[in-house]
Amino acid sequence: MIKLDWPLTFTIILFGFVIRELFLRLQSWGSLAAAAKWQLIVGMVLVLGSWIGFSGSLNRSGYQPKVFNLPLLRFVLDQGMVIVYFRIAVLIPMDLKTGINVGALANDTMMALVVVFVLYWIWDLLGIWMASVTRNGGPKYGKTTWDSKKNMDVWTNERIAPNWPGLVITFVAFGLMVLIAAVIYPGRNLDEQSAERALMAATVLLVIYRFAKEVRTSWM
Repeated sequence: MIKLDWPLTFTIILFGFVIRELFLRLQSWGSLAAAAKWQLIVGMVLVLGSWIGFSGSLNRSGYQPKVFNLPLLRFVLDQGMVIVYFRIAVLIPMDLKTGINVGALANDTMMALVVVFVLYWIWDLLGIWMASVTRNGGPKYGKTTWDSKKNMDVWTNERIAPNWPGLVITFVAFGLMVLIAAVIYPGRNLDEQSAERALMAATVLLVIYRFAKEVRTSWM
């Protein structure tokens, strides 16, 4: 059984808002230009990949956010990521009669993706920081396990290994995303073909990034 606490539940609700906006725009799929379709694909891949990574944390809950502690920073980062996801999800207007500037759409999407990867990088750094914090000779944020008698997650003295490989993966992906964004910047006068290629490249990078992170989590 998956165990939820309020920070995870709150984040799941925000994910629901993002998914709703994406599906509302998917209803106009047949009326969208190719670049706009790729922008929706970027949004779906981003949210799906993030959800896969986030759902893994459902079984590692137990760090309750409190005033000025590291789990609170992690919670704030979670919300920041989902807010940027929402921004990406609503870039395509619901009223297609106003038209879509595909250059601006591609540029704004890439800028938002750069912000996403900055947040990913901070998240990984925070995880390494949490793994290094000690208390009473043991890890302050050790691994957690479910205690059926107490009906709650309890901390153990088993230390979490710092995720340096994950940090490197995120940093490399961030650099590549910045490169794609820099190539099209400021992008508002891009032709549809160039905008489409930029969004396709972003999609491929997101897929490779998520695959690399999942492989690292599963095999290392």
